[in-house]
Amino acid sequence: MKKLLLISCLLLIAMTGFSQTAPLTVNVKFINVEDGYDHETKTAVFIDGQEIGVSPVTTETKTVSFTVNVPTGTHSLKIVNYAMYEGNWEEHSIENDYSIDVIYEEDHTFKKPEKFFILVDLDDDMMVSWKKPVKVKK
Repeated sequence: MKKLLLISCLLLIAMTGFSQTAPLTVNVKFINVEDGYDHETKTAVFIDGQEIGVSPVTTETKTVSFTVNVPTGTHSLKIVNYAMYEGNWEEHSIENDYSIDVIYEEDHTFKKPEKFFILVDLDDDMMVSWKKPVKVKK
């Protein structure tokens, strides 16, 4: 009986330890980038106000994909794209004289691996989708 109880406790501890984070893969794609404005960018993921990961630096015309581990449960998610301008990283926002905001926020429940897609149409708006890539308007 003690062995059964011990085995049950160990399984419970192991299951709890393995399910504390879930991978989140973020894909960022820009379209309609004007010649001469192909900025270097990076994208950061914040959970409950804490930065938990940053994409590699690339130019806007190159799609970037990166994965971060997020704690399971319901959390405040914020994804921010930054552009390099005159040697400084700044939020890609209207406030900083960009054509659109590339900032996304929501409360989200993380349970399992997830994919998040951001399509930035510099002639229109930012579109997002969970699970499947955003379809480009024709």
